[in-house]
Amino acid sequence: MWFCERIHGLKIEEIVINFLPSWWYEHYGIEYGKRMYFDPDYRLDAYMNMKKFYYERYGKDTNSGTKDPVPIVIQPDFDNTFYQNMLGLDVIYYKDQYPMGINFLPEKKIMELEPPENLWDVYPYTEVRTQVKYMNEKLGKDEIPFMKTRGVLNEAIQICSTDFYGYLLDEDYEDEVYHVLQYVQEIIKQQIGRNGQADPGFMHIMMNCTCGIAGAPSYKKTVYQYDKGLYDYCLSKGMPIGLHHCGNFDKFVDIYGNFKNLQYIEVGHESKIRPVLDQFPKAHIVYIISTNLVNFGTPNEIKDKLNAVLEETLGDWDRFSIQVPDLDASIPDDNVAEVIEALKK
Repeated sequence: MWFCERIHGLKIEEIVINFLPSWWYEHYGIEYGKRMYFDPDYRLDAYMNMKKFYYERYGKDTNSGTKDPVPIVIQPDFDNTFYQNMLGLDVIYYKDQYPMGINFLPEKKIMELEPPENLWDVYPYTEVRTQVKYMNEKLGKDEIPFMKTRGVLNEAIQICSTDFYGYLLDEDYEDEVYHVLQYVQEIIKQQIGRNGQADPGFMHIMMNCTCGIAGAPSYKKTVYQYDKGLYDYCLSKGMPIGLHHCGNFDKFVDIYGNFKNLQYIEVGHESKIRPVLDQFPKAHIVYIISTNLVNFGTPNEIKDKLNAVLEETLGDWDRFSIQVPDLDASIPDDNVAEVIEALKK
């Protein structure tokens, strides 16, 4: 469960703050582990406590959060271990961190990958469906389970390990590279199609965390065509599409320039924001602030950085947000409060 708190009523559209499992475990003893993913009652109880603890710690002073959270249906999010689960690879469930796959598809098995005909009939989606049905009955809800979507290169790395970066640069692995990327694209198309049937307004977010590591030239040469295929697929279905690129976006602005209908873009803290705002005038832009700055900087350093960000984005605050991700147990409370205070009207 990726817990986050959205804060409105600011100079910009919103702030989204996320705390790592380590933060919850160290401060409140809330464990992740297998129960967070396979026990829906435990997950709901954890969520309710997280909402309450956030409000007590920060919400009262910053006018955010709620002291009386309402129970909701929370489907299990297998996050970056979806393919490991589906392919029968090993996954470790940590009590103070998100789950992690610990082995990968052997090289000799790559060319055997074939997308299933119906993902709903494949684990772990069978588990998702079962849990959502149970929670709907328990809470008297009628929530529709969704297929959480990720990114083409992200998932190729999850399947093949970081060796895949090397495959991208080695002509001897060209067949394997294109086979894996095609396999992932076909699965994501199924996810998008199913989500669109459930909710035509569902936005597919291309999760491209790994593209900056691969490098702009390698991405443009090999991976781009698969993202473009998913982009065109969403447009053909009349569905909105967005992009998460948590690395430096500067060398990718022009590469993604053909994606004129992107409605939502997240960029990493090393990125210049103004070129993104200008290149995509119809998109909502989210700046992912440096976790190190918020964890280890002083309140004044945080305030100065945010003032510089506000200056750079002046004139576009109505379509601009800030994300504060992955805060761990070491973060001073004053630094969290400063992020909110610096952006108040």
